[in-house]
This record gives sequence, C-alpha cells and structure tokens, in this order.
Amino acid sequence: MSANVADVVSRHAQATPRAPAVVERGRVIDYRAFDHAIWRAAAQLRRQGIAPGDVVGVTMGSSTLHLVAGYALARMGAVQLSLSLRESEATRRSLAQRFHAAALVTDKDADPAWLAPDDSPIDRAVRAPGGDAGWKIAMTSGTTGTPKAVLQTHAMHIAWRELNQAAVPVQPDERYLAVVELDFFAGFRLCMDVHWAGGAVLVGAAPRTVDALLETIERDGVNYLYLTPVHLQQLLPRLPADRPRLPGLRRLRTGSMIVGEALRGEIVRRLTPNLVVAYGTNDVGSPFTLADGDTLQRFPDSIGFPVRGVEVEVVNEEGRALPAGETGLVRVKTPGMPAAYLGNPEASARAFRDGWYYPGDLGVLAPEGALYFKGRADDLMNFDGIKIYPAEIEAVLLAHPAVAEAAAFPIASRRHQDVPAAAVVLREKLDTQVLERHCRERLGVRAPRIIAALSELPRNAAGKVLKRELAQALARRLADEC
Repeated sequence: MSANVADVVSRHAQATPRAPAVVERGRVIDYRAFDHAIWRAAAQLRRQGIAPGDVVGVTMGSSTLHLVAGYALARMGAVQLSLSLRESEATRRSLAQRFHAAALVTDKDADPAWLAPDDSPIDRAVRAPGGDAGWKIAMTSGTTGTPKAVLQTHAMHIAWRELNQAAVPVQPDERYLAVVELDFFAGFRLCMDVHWAGGAVLVGAAPRTVDALLETIERDGVNYLYLTPVHLQQLLPRLPADRPRLPGLRRLRTGSMIVGEALRGEIVRRLTPNLVVAYGTNDVGSPFTLADGDTLQRFPDSIGFPVRGVEVEVVNEEGRALPAGETGLVRVKTPGMPAAYLGNPEASARAFRDGWYYPGDLGVLAPEGALYFKGRADDLMNFDGIKIYPAEIEAVLLAHPAVAEAAAFPIASRRHQDVPAAAVVLREKLDTQVLERHCRERLGVRAPRIIAALSELPRNAAGKVLKRELAQALARRLADEC
C-alpha cells in the first residue's frame, strides 16, 4: 500500500516506542502514545463524518493536540487546510468556501482523551493510502495579492522529507522548539522533519519575550531551532558581545527573508556558530539552496549552493540560462514538484513552465555555483531606464550599524517610472538623512530617494513585509518628485 505521511510515526512507535515524540509544558508523550493518539483521533473524526478526500479546515493553536489532529487527518485520507487564528473570521470563512471545506476542526473539537492511556484495540482500517492522494493545501504568503495554493500529495511530501534529511540531517536525539506556529505550513512541516528522524518536538505557547525564549532553550535542552530574521534581530540586544550565548545549539535554521551578511556574522559570533540559511517556498516545500559553515565564510552574502537533487538556474525572460554574474529569474526543479496552482491557470502558467518552477525571485549565480538573492521580480525598479534591485539597497542599509531591518521598494512615478524608496527599523535614534547619504555614497543614482524610519515594518500573518503598503504610505511624501 502506498506510503502515507503519518506512517513515520507508526514506524518509530514500533522501533523506539519510549522515545519522546512531543513535549508540552513538561509533559512527555512518547512515540507509542503519540501514535495511539493519532489512531484514536482518526477513528473519531471518521465517525463524525469526515471521509477520505474531504477538505477539512483546521483552526487550532500550537499544541500536541494540533499535531495529533494534523497527522490523524493525513492518516485517514483527508486534505487539511490551515485557517490561521491570526486571520479574521471573514478571511477564514472565505478560504474555507474557496476550497470547499467539508468540515472544520478547532481546539474545541480536539479531545484530550486522545492522549489518555488506553490499551484498547486500534482500528487500523481507518488508514487511507497515501501516494498521489492529497493531504495538504499549502498557501503562498500572499504579499503580492490573493494567496495562491498547491495541493501537496503524500508522495511529494515524502520525497521532500528524504531530500531535506539528506541536506540537513536531523538526529533521533534532536529536541526542536516550535517557535513558528503550527498553523503556518512551515511550522507544521518543521515538526514533521523532526518526527521523520525520530526526534522530539517541544510545543505550546511560544515564549513571549526574548529572555523567556533563551531561558526555555537552555532549560529544556533545545538543540534544534528555526527562527526568522525578525526573531534574530530581536535576540541581538540580549546576546553577549564576545561569545556565543547558545554554544550547545546543534543547528539554527533561518530563511524566508533576506538575511544580511552583518546579521549572519552577529548571530554566528554571539548566538551559535551552527547557523544554516535556507532558501525555499511553501509552494514546492523542500529547500532549494542552503548556506552553512564554510559557505557562510566563503560566500557570506549568498543564500548557498543548490541542495543535492535540486536543479537551480538563473535565466532571462525567454528561459535561456544566463552566465555566472548576470542577474535574472531564478528557476528550480525538485523531486515531487507540483505542476500547477489550484484554480489559478494564469499564475500557474507564469510559475510552472517546461518542467521548471519559477518562484518569482531574481538572483545571480557565482562561478562556483553559489546563489545570490536579488529580490522579488515584481519589485524590480526601473528608474529613468536604470534597473535597481531592492536587495542591493537593503544590503547597503543593513550594513549600517544603526539599522535593524530594511525593506526597499518602488513608488510609481509619472516622470521616472519608478522611484526607489526604503523603510527601516532602527536600533538607535538616527536622522534618516544620514542613511540617505550612506546609500548615495555606495549606490549613487541607485540610492533610495526617501527613507522612512518606522517602529516596525508591516507584515502579513506569515511574517513577510508588505511592500505595497509601504509604497502607498510613502507615495504622498514623494508627490513632487513623482
């Protein structure tokens, strides 16, 4: 029978039944108990009328029961759709209608009895075949409009798990702290990475402060962590200046947004030397490139080399591969790659072409093969015929010691087509004219014409910067020049 993504839990329940699978507020659930809970939940959800192939909305906080429900729905053949608690009720309702959800599972539906000790027989008939059947609707971040979605199958996910395990091996004694909420697909997927190897996931309410996060990591023996660049920036003020705060952290992964060379250096020196920068998307799942150890030293501002088994090219608009050093569209080819977005033929035609996936990013390949991220293709600016890449502005701003975060973007102009602009979050009080001079000295005509200092950058539920909102807010201040 074709493999189901939940089979891995049963495998560990047989091989290492007493090994911890989930830890929540000091309570340890071993693999045997975790697997039995998943079987009981699947049987109960089936009795409630959920059938194989049904789309089921999931609106739950980060908890052991969320993991149980997610694996149970996969085991019984349902297709789950995350409806984040961070979204409005209207947005959740709209998504449920868009994908024809037949049922909804919430925290109120999750039964604590799933986790109670119980030696009653397991109804293994509830398991559905996996293979090419869908198990998850994965959404894009939606920074450029309505979020797009792909149907991820069991076979796709297992191919990505094997690829990821080969690229960034997770050990059976891994203790992973789930800081990224489980209602984001990336958050749930990271837990599945750990379970794939037989490690333990620590869940529950994420620490509310930086100090609480650091204390949790040290107290609970966390040795694997995923943090966004925003998290990393927030940690810096609490880190020692001359030594790593968490030398026992086996691996710290980050990605999803640009991670500048200055921030990387600070994290390696003051938090942990075991930093891994990953580049990938929710649409396709597996990381495309990775930068760690020697790569971070030799190619400090790159996003790494292609993962073994993944093809990465930089091409022009016609799909012709460009030589090293030239900026163009990034395209990738991975095992188990989807062929289209759900119900969006126009977006599918742009993103999936000739067996390649185009994530919509600009990049440059070094002669040695390392990839450099140059921003979103939609954000490319054309200022009086001069092409300007947001990433080059952001890199210059992030190199200034007073800048914690930076986002560059175009403002539409009748006179110049695009006017480069930027917004920053500062570590210390500083006149933005200082930053404007800093950029002009290094970028010349490509420097931003206006820089706004904000207390925080606007982000969507996935943490991506909403550059369109920034452009609209700053457009009025550039009215004369535009």
